[in-house]
Amino acid sequence: MTFIIFYADSDHFSMMIGALTFILNIVMKKILVTTDFSTHSKAGLRFAMQLATQTEVELVFFHCFQALIPTSVHRERIENMRQGQIREQLENLEKFVLRLYRSMNLTPGTYRCKVIEDFSPENAILEYARRNTFNYICISTRGAGKMRSIIGTNTGNVMLKSSVPVLAIPHTYRVRPIIKVLYASDLKNLDKEISVASVFANDLELTMDLAYFYHPTEIKLDLEMMAEMWQKKYKYLNQIYFEQFQLEEGFIGQLGKLTKKVKPSVVVFFTHSNLTWFDKLFSASKSEAFSFITKVPMLVFRKTK
Repeated sequence: MTFIIFYADSDHFSMMIGALTFILNIVMKKILVTTDFSTHSKAGLRFAMQLATQTEVELVFFHCFQALIPTSVHRERIENMRQGQIREQLENLEKFVLRLYRSMNLTPGTYRCKVIEDFSPENAILEYARRNTFNYICISTRGAGKMRSIIGTNTGNVMLKSSVPVLAIPHTYRVRPIIKVLYASDLKNLDKEISVASVFANDLELTMDLAYFYHPTEIKLDLEMMAEMWQKKYKYLNQIYFEQFQLEEGFIGQLGKLTKKVKPSVVVFFTHSNLTWFDKLFSASKSEAFSFITKVPMLVFRKTK
């Protein structure tokens, strides 16, 4: 895409720059892609690199570490040692990213690397994403043992706290074209949420399906009428799945079965903290739990009132 800028007087120059910045922000979305250099973290990088082959996006590969400073070092040397370790980590990150591009036989697109020294990776991720206006955070999941489930994980904590939508990529992810989104909805705020989810789908020219798990005690729904109405209203919807919630099986198990049948590239959730029975099913904690068992990448948005 080419832009032609005509010079105006100084009164209008700042307005022109602002307008151009607005246009560029629309054209070039930004994704913060986190890594700790582990094998598991490569899944998130691979997904982001694949996504960048399907749409115009800037990838910012991000690593957080805690500097190791001997207690015997003089105060005046501490900052020099810290900066030296940051430079070393940045060099390692750049090599890590380029090796992954080569292993995927991809020519790197628009990307850059960023390293921050901080004792809390999740806080560093959240703060950097917030201050630098990212569209998405992309982070790998690696499963959670009993103790990790109790104290939380970086992925889970980022999902729970982030105001920026989070792409959680299972560590078992294998690269393939991203072709379909499954939006799992509780039907609350449907107009707003489906519009938000459709932005991601439209950017990548994906089809979008909708899944609704209804409770057996709900008033009998005319499912055919609802499906027909929604497909007329939301032209970008492909398939609609109505699934009766089975209490003995649980939401996570049922959604897992549905994803195996539908085979979406990404499952979309909106998280919130209301306390009705259905809200609990779609709460942030359930989204987090799903991220530890699914083989399908998920995109988590924060639900607004």
